[in-house]
Amino acid sequence: MRRFAILAAFVLALAGCGGSGNDENSSGGTSSGGGNAIAQAAEKTANTGSVKASFVIASKDLAGTGTGLFNNDKQGTGKVTMAVRSQGQTVNVDTIVAGNVIYIRSPAFAQGGLPAGKQWVRLDLAQLAQQQGVDLGSLVNSNPSPTGALAYLQGSTGDVQKVGTETVDGVDTTHYKATIDLEKAAQKATGKQRDSIRRVITVSGVKKLPVEVWIDDDGYVRKVAYVEHSGRNQSSNITMQLRDFGPHASITSPPSSSVIDFQDLIQQGGG
Repeated sequence: MRRFAILAAFVLALAGCGGSGNDENSSGGTSSGGGNAIAQAAEKTANTGSVKASFVIASKDLAGTGTGLFNNDKQGTGKVTMAVRSQGQTVNVDTIVAGNVIYIRSPAFAQGGLPAGKQWVRLDLAQLAQQQGVDLGSLVNSNPSPTGALAYLQGSTGDVQKVGTETVDGVDTTHYKATIDLEKAAQKATGKQRDSIRRVITVSGVKKLPVEVWIDDDGYVRKVAYVEHSGRNQSSNITMQLRDFGPHASITSPPSSSVIDFQDLIQQGGG
């Protein structure tokens, strides 16, 4: 069980999604009004129907790269393909998110002994707040997703430093540096995003967050770099590029015949 729980924790921390939608829109923010360029760009980007993202994550114990498609909707749907590297080994992971339910497919699960015909493990985060000392709830609430990053950026209320102009994924952008006030970001957010930001503050003790942001000429966030905190001594460097802002995308859950619930897997002795 411990092996499955740890891999699940890694996946949730790296998945870039996971029930991160909220009661209104992806950022959970109200109008930024007179906010600065970063807050305004974050709000505009969060109000698109969907966004594609690629990301690089690096921490003391593991690293990951991935790409994904994320809907800016109340449910928080998305799908991600990742490569997670830890202790000299790389594991490929596919993830589908439907609100608080996450489906994970990985060769590491198959090697652990999935029943015949099962490819996906289903995790209900409402039931898996804690499992064998691995706080999955904390990890998913502080995961590096576009919705989470954009909610952070709406806490940018002071002056920003213009670094210069750069090209990101073939698009001309302006590069900024700023410090995010997480308390203000939480005040602007609603629903799950508000709870998520407040939980990050509680578990990490971090209230100010330096960020770098690249904004294109149309006012969309194209790239963001920051440090994600999931505990007092747990952090990851996140670099995320956003593109293909479009309408709401259709993302479906795996066929039920190919899915086994995490709890059932544990009861059968997996891991």
